[in-house]
Amino acid sequence: MRNIDRLTWLILYILLISILYAIYTLPVPAKELKYFILEATGYYPGPESCAPFDDGFTAIGDVAGRGCIAIDPDAGILKMGQKVFVEDYGYGKCNDVGSAIKGWKIDLCFETYEEAKEWGRKLTKVYLLE
Repeated sequence: MRNIDRLTWLILYILLISILYAIYTLPVPAKELKYFILEATGYYPGPESCAPFDDGFTAIGDVAGRGCIAIDPDAGILKMGQKVFVEDYGYGKCNDVGSAIKGWKIDLCFETYEEAKEWGRKLTKVYLLE
C-alpha cells in the first residue's frame, strides 16, 4: 500500500511540475509598440542641407550621420534623446532640430546628399522604442 501512495504522490508531483512548466513557457504576446505617422524628409549634414549649421554635429552635440533625426521638441510628439524606429529607414535617435521641422514633421539624416534627395518627402510610421 505504501508503494502505491508513493507512486501516486510521484505521479502527482510530476504532473504538477509539467503543468507549471507549460504555463511558464507559454509565449507571451508581444507588446504592440506605439507609433505615429509623420511626414519625413531627408537631409545631409553638409552645406547642401544645413548651411550655416553644417559643422557636423547635432543640436545636442552628437556627430551627425545616419540615425540622427531632427524633430520639433516644442510639438511634444517626440522628445530629444528618444530612440525610435522609422519604417524604411531604420533605428534612430531624436537628437537634432531644424528650422523647417514643425509639428508632425521629422528630418532623417543620411550619409550622402544623394541618399537624402532619394528619400525625398514621405509619410512614414515612427515607432517609439522608449
